[in-house]
Amino acid sequence: MRIRIDHIAKIEGHAGFTAEIVGGNVTSARLSVLEGARLLEGILRDRKYYEVSHITARICGVCPVVHTLTSLKALEEAMDIKISAPTIFLRKLLMLGQIINSHALHIFFFSLSDFFGVDNDLELIAKYPEKAKDAMAIREFGNKIIEIIGGRSIHPLTPEVGGFTKLPKSEAIEKIGDRAKEILPKAIGLAELFAKLKYPKFERKTEFVSLFSKNEYAIYDGEISVSGKKSKIDVYDFLKKVKEFQVAEDAVKRTELDEKPYMVGAIARINNNGKQLNPRSQKILKASKIKLPSLNPFHNILAQAIETVHCIEEVIRLIDSVRGLSSDKSKICAGVGLPAEASAKAGAAAIEAPRGTLFYFYEVGDNGLIKNCNIITPTAQNLARLEEDLKIWLPQLKILKLSEREIKDKIKMLIRAYDPCLTCATH
Repeated sequence: MRIRIDHIAKIEGHAGFTAEIVGGNVTSARLSVLEGARLLEGILRDRKYYEVSHITARICGVCPVVHTLTSLKALEEAMDIKISAPTIFLRKLLMLGQIINSHALHIFFFSLSDFFGVDNDLELIAKYPEKAKDAMAIREFGNKIIEIIGGRSIHPLTPEVGGFTKLPKSEAIEKIGDRAKEILPKAIGLAELFAKLKYPKFERKTEFVSLFSKNEYAIYDGEISVSGKKSKIDVYDFLKKVKEFQVAEDAVKRTELDEKPYMVGAIARINNNGKQLNPRSQKILKASKIKLPSLNPFHNILAQAIETVHCIEEVIRLIDSVRGLSSDKSKICAGVGLPAEASAKAGAAAIEAPRGTLFYFYEVGDNGLIKNCNIITPTAQNLARLEEDLKIWLPQLKILKLSEREIKDKIKMLIRAYDPCLTCATH
């Protein structure tokens, strides 16, 4: 028996699904990525170091900020460039805006309808008109943060190696803080809705990978945590442990850690760092009565809702802790060749994208040209684990004696719970 889905809606990019069932056993479950390879890593080679982050931003229109910033961090690591505290402050705000924007879109407009068997989002909006308005307001708020700091909401213009080409006015930053306080109740209400939903019962043991920092819920910086183990791993060393591989007729690489699939994303972050969430998001997590670590991939949706609250709380906390910015400390102008204080070598960096940990590696030559690079996206890391989940999920659906349409709907629900981005994966 073959189960085939030609198109899966409500994900970023194009994908289908095929499963082969022989004698009641699932022999294969494959997510078919229907995106063409863009070969960005090859395009970046021999480019000037100050060009490449503007190119990598084009990998994705949904999460261009994290591609820009992770690219910059890896370049700065390679060239031994230290950045200022105001630069880190602004980059953190940019990342919070990125996550708020992406999560609001996914949890309400992509995933919520799966819990009610609704195909048409207009029905969903009619069922939850106020929550739909709240989700739009939250997403608009995330976009506004990016626009104010990055120069525009998609493919930011201002971030560069070492700092920013142009700084936002302090009044604009203070307005972001004021607006965050207005938006927070809307995010809390939305997260409370997701905390009350009935999630499918499906658990499978795996390793959860995310950034970790002793000082905060890690998004912008940190070491690598694997399922919250006490010993953490340097980003550069972690990349040595990860194995990338390809399957036939597929442009997307998959990854393994110690020859096994693993998971990144909001559920990985909350499993590893849940105790560091801000107070209101902590309260929602506790009310959901989910025990951590959660082994249920469907809880990734709830984790995104909780993170949305956390990120808005963090915007408020950051802005309330800073009064005024000094432009001369935050800005460095890129020119031809390497800055005088830089030295050529290899560098690696990681930032938490909405969908999980994003890794960049660069090798920069003495002439300021990119000699080598590697990009490992969250979806590329999640694909192997997702396909194994689907192989185990399918027999459970057959036991329930669901119709073929109901089975396909449940398959799509699990795929959407991972929030895959196939455009990123086919970079």
